[in-house]
Amino acid sequence: MFYQNLKFPKVKGRPFFYTNFVQTLDGKVQVEKQGYWPIGSKIDYQVLVELRAYADCLIHGGNLAREFGEITLKSISQPLFKLRRKVLGKSRDLPYYILTNHPNTIHITHPLLQVVDGDLQALVKKLQEKKYKHILVEGGPTLLGSFFKEDLIDEIFLTISPKIYGTDKATKNLVEGILFPPLKVKKLQLLSVKKIENEIFLRYLVV
Repeated sequence: MFYQNLKFPKVKGRPFFYTNFVQTLDGKVQVEKQGYWPIGSKIDYQVLVELRAYADCLIHGGNLAREFGEITLKSISQPLFKLRRKVLGKSRDLPYYILTNHPNTIHITHPLLQVVDGDLQALVKKLQEKKYKHILVEGGPTLLGSFFKEDLIDEIFLTISPKIYGTDKATKNLVEGILFPPLKVKKLQLLSVKKIENEIFLRYLVV
């Protein structure tokens, strides 16, 4: 495994939230045009699956779910993925939440899936009541921005892909929808660096 025996610290009063993204060298995590996906390699995808295996639940925003929801459900339903979770001491099934202000636009049904109206604090309370300890937020960037705004991201796993996309209205950065005030800029502590071929895999603690 890429992250062997991954451990997370405890957070008082709420679950531990971590996120995983891949971005280009010029900081793009999404392009709303055909032909730019995937950003990362097969190894990056393997890391994504591994980080999901450590989670007690997975959260996507509406835009990400509409594009990749069916693929996500297929991935987390694979017998090998379920076996990996069992080995890690997790339940075989990974609950999948979609947090969106437009729940009626999500036309996916699955036993693992719950679509939640866009009240972030209500969702956090619900997850805490279910005693989930480690929660993976995969975004997209607008959803990630809302989690950062509420100081709800504790660690970031970030793959740097050796690509440069450039910028126009179709490109998205890691966090969208918010500019933090100077005194609220998020500061990170580098926990680990791994290099495989031309990709760099970073793990940060949000301090």
